[in-house]
Amino acid sequence: MFDDINQGYPKILFFSSNHCAPCRPVEEMLKKINISLFGKKLRIEKISIDLEENRQFTQEYRITSVPTLIIADKRISVNIQEEEIIDAILYAFISSVKL
Repeated sequence: MFDDINQGYPKILFFSSNHCAPCRPVEEMLKKINISLFGKKLRIEKISIDLEENRQFTQEYRITSVPTLIIADKRISVNIQEEEIIDAILYAFISSVKL
């Protein structure tokens, strides 16, 4: 799934739920970061754990709480701070660059 890179930018998996209060501000942070730092080039795939068709992803990635972000090989869960998201995205972007 992470071999799918858009112009060198990593795909972000954002596991969320309709009943998750902290998920809304995290989603807004992601949008803000994507616009301000990356010019909307990041591909953010929101995966609702509420939907039956997403159960496979939830099990495959062992999602036990939301919000959870998976960015390349970095996993961030629960009390996510904006700086942590920025650091993980930048790390994934730098790691994806082929030298």
